[in-house]
Amino acid sequence: MKREQFLAQPEVESFIAWLATNLPALTFKLRFKSSKFVPGGLTADVQGIEKILEQYRWKASWQDTNQSSVDSQTWAETQRSLGQLREWLTSAVNLGDEQQALQACLQILRWGGVRGAIPFLHRLAAKGELSSYLRKMAGLMSLDGDNDLNDLDAISVERFDAGLTKIHALLDASGSPIYDSRVGAAIGMLYSLFRQQWTGSGEPLLAFPSGGARGSQIRNPEAFLNGLAAPQFSAIDYAEWARWQVRLGWIIRALLERTGWFAEQGALPARCHAFEASLFMLGYDLRCFGVMLASDPKAAGPVMSAQKSERDGTGWVPTGHPFSRVLKDYLAFRHRGSLDNKASFVAWLLTNPRNENPLTRATAQGYCFAFSIDEFDLFGRPLEELERIVDGGKDGLCAALATETLEPFTLGDERASVCLVDVLITGNAYLRATTEKERIDYLLSAGYAGTENSSKTLMALGRNVGKHFGLLDAKHLPTTLFEQFFRDCSLDA
Repeated sequence: MKREQFLAQPEVESFIAWLATNLPALTFKLRFKSSKFVPGGLTADVQGIEKILEQYRWKASWQDTNQSSVDSQTWAETQRSLGQLREWLTSAVNLGDEQQALQACLQILRWGGVRGAIPFLHRLAAKGELSSYLRKMAGLMSLDGDNDLNDLDAISVERFDAGLTKIHALLDASGSPIYDSRVGAAIGMLYSLFRQQWTGSGEPLLAFPSGGARGSQIRNPEAFLNGLAAPQFSAIDYAEWARWQVRLGWIIRALLERTGWFAEQGALPARCHAFEASLFMLGYDLRCFGVMLASDPKAAGPVMSAQKSERDGTGWVPTGHPFSRVLKDYLAFRHRGSLDNKASFVAWLLTNPRNENPLTRATAQGYCFAFSIDEFDLFGRPLEELERIVDGGKDGLCAALATETLEPFTLGDERASVCLVDVLITGNAYLRATTEKERIDYLLSAGYAGTENSSKTLMALGRNVGKHFGLLDAKHLPTTLFEQFFRDCSLDA
């Protein structure tokens, strides 16, 4: 489907018209906890989409080509910061300078507080394919070209996550939005409200995906009365995520073309990014829309219980798996020269004679939890790198994170790096308590898990991953490496 076909659909046309009418009048209650990204927190009641930009907060820092720090927090500062990153990335990609393109990408991830895509970017750069891949994707994701959504498929889109959406958006010159969990949550909530008022018929056409927050914030409209469920990023493929970025970009451009919103920002692409930044603020916690639900007395219950239901579904409980053993199995699988992907590895696990008890397919698939791009992105790693990861310790952790020098761990805004976060939680639990019951009580009271069994699953993985990389000792207590790696990390916000 191309842009004109997409925008001509009656429901899409009606949604854009609804946004144009309602966004200037809606009131939002922004309530941000104090965190690394929003020091001191934020409390503000704002009417109208344009006023949200004045409240934009994202404290970030990255290093330019001279190793100087570029800091930003407000929207004006962020605009300048992203402008520099955009210029660096665009110049490097156009010149085909793989190392500069890689460094620009890594600094974009640093600005965004995400790191899942780092191994993938290193692999492309090592093969001399990073610039060409980004140029290809830029053509497929442009908002003002003749590109077709169907061209974004499993072959063309090799990876997509909260980091790569930032890279693709910055390389784009037509205003393509950064589509992360917050932006997806906000546009999904607006669409949910539109559907409640729309007089048309048929199943919802625009199932905007989103993802869980790392804290107790709500990012799924389903948590509210009559809210539509947002497909989770973890349940859709990379290409589908990329297609939603394009769809949202088409909607934003069409909306701004019929309004004068954000005119002071400049040309249309800059206005698009201002709109996206406003969605980013709204999507921090969808309870900012609660004022619109309060008029219905039935809304009180769902809104009150939304925090608990959302957290229960997106806490830090992983899919249980024996981390070290699965790594060794994967290395053995790779040494056989088999096709390196999840399906092939799962099939191999099912027939692996090393397993005393045959695995079910669901268990074998669950064993691949740590292989995802949101964790350690293990599929496709060079054998030498994989062997270091299997050996573990500090060097293995560096290899897993695709870095030469181990930098302190950064807790981003998304629910990612669950394996490492579980090490942090487990280490803290063993520091705080001497019995299993006390440790479970700590996890339950902190909201990291919802049941005794899920608490045990969390700590089992935390112990396994922690000991493998030397972050926890034989008694599961934090090591010096743990203290260095997790310094200044807080899960409270």
